[in-house]
Amino acid sequence: MTAPLIAFDGRTVVVTGAAKGIGRAIAMRFLQCGARVVIADSDEGGLDTAKRLAEREGHARVHFIRCDVSKRSEIEALVDGTARHFGAVDVLVNNAGIFPRADLLQTDEAFWDNVLGINLKGAYLLCQAVVPAMMERGGGVIVNIGSNHAAAGEPATMAYAVSKGGIVTLTKNLAKALAKHNIRVNCVQPGWVASEGEVARWKANGMDEEQIAALSARVQTGEDIADAVVFLASGMSKQIIGQVLVVDGGASVGRVQ
Repeated sequence: MTAPLIAFDGRTVVVTGAAKGIGRAIAMRFLQCGARVVIADSDEGGLDTAKRLAEREGHARVHFIRCDVSKRSEIEALVDGTARHFGAVDVLVNNAGIFPRADLLQTDEAFWDNVLGINLKGAYLLCQAVVPAMMERGGGVIVNIGSNHAAAGEPATMAYAVSKGGIVTLTKNLAKALAKHNIRVNCVQPGWVASEGEVARWKANGMDEEQIAALSARVQTGEDIADAVVFLASGMSKQIIGQVLVVDGGASVGRVQ
């Protein structure tokens, strides 16, 4: 493999929700750029993902730590475990998220708490856990993963849309508060991504392989989102702070996909 345009040699990156889908693509891209990467996920399948990525990239700069991001105790264990294994966190990617379907009347309190707990509270807890060490070391980068649902929403994804709207607000608030400490906070806002979970939903709704292939060719991939994340985490974006980078193939400006 040729040398990457963006290098992260010697830097430690934590990617939440990285056992599969967008998170796995982000983890792989950082590995390809020379970073040490911690895959943080509540899914034990993250261990297999870490092993496969290590074999694929030919190195041991990837490590799995099981973590439910809605629980402070597990967040603290994640940060401590990362420090012991690779060193303090230089880049945090808050990608962990769930997107179950339910409208207002179908959303009970437990459903709401679960979605907001993972998608929004988790990001807040992780930022709170990594920022003190970043401040001590003179800087760091946080990239939050949002969604186009933050701006428009859909009836069946109310709690999810609210959580992603919160991610945008969290991003801008922290960006303003932490810029003086040389900690840059930005958000990548994907459009419609052909992730494993989304493809599984298409199949459950009766789409055949040909239809899935045709739709997948028109929407975004995990790699598209990973490229945007790596850019925002790199020195190439050193003057970009508190921004929402939309990666949706032009859907938000009216392009028909």
